[in-house]
Amino acid sequence: MSEYQQNFESIISKYRLSLFKVASTFEADPTLRLDLLQEMFVAIWQALASFKEQSSLHTFIYKVAYNQALTHVTKQRKNQNFDELTDSIECKRSDIESHVSALQSLSYLTNKIGKLPIIQRQLITLSLEGVCYNDMADISGLSVTNVGVQLNRAKTKLNKLLERE
Repeated sequence: MSEYQQNFESIISKYRLSLFKVASTFEADPTLRLDLLQEMFVAIWQALASFKEQSSLHTFIYKVAYNQALTHVTKQRKNQNFDELTDSIECKRSDIESHVSALQSLSYLTNKIGKLPIIQRQLITLSLEGVCYNDMADISGLSVTNVGVQLNRAKTKLNKLLERE
């Protein structure tokens, strides 16, 4: 067992809120979101054994979490027709927003971010977490320049989505 695996509880405790935000941007269904979060925890536990400190622990954990989230989304799309999935998510979003007005602002923003393409969703979430472009590039597998381009496009699309209502 690696040193990082021995400190797994403290690592997860430190990054739990950030990981929840990542799961929320990739999964709208609360039950599936919790499943995704658990999948992320397992993936992080397994990956910590091979962590060689070539990047910061923060970057490493985000990379593992995002890879797991992408795998989760791919599985969900294979399991359901994409149109059915989209309709289901939109319906559940409306129900949640109408019943939970106290969380409306956060829910509203999360929903709008969820309408962006996956890579842009990923970059916006990382940006909101204060992750630098170099770390975003490492996490996403994009070049630093492409991170800037994609992030700019994501911000533009998000602004348009926010202006519509």
